[in-house]
Amino acid sequence: MPVSFATLALWVAGAGVLGLGLTAVVVALLPVGPVGKAIAALVGIIGTIVAMGVASSRITDRAIRAEYGDPSDEVGDDEPPAP
Repeated sequence: MPVSFATLALWVAGAGVLGLGLTAVVVALLPVGPVGKAIAALVGIIGTIVAMGVASSRITDRAIRAEYGDPSDEVGDDEPPAP
């Protein structure tokens, strides 16, 4: 079954919302000064972007494998390229 763009968008947006929500909670609960909270917020935002990228890649890879099969199953895949 192919994955629609809506499914991909919802999963990626969900990862983003979850990441930003966790970042907000961590920043609010950290007992550090403003600089520490700013650093925690920056790390959280970067983590959120990474999580969105990972979610997108996994869903896209799964859809490609479902549509075209696993590329590692091809004959001669283990052979090195000819010079």
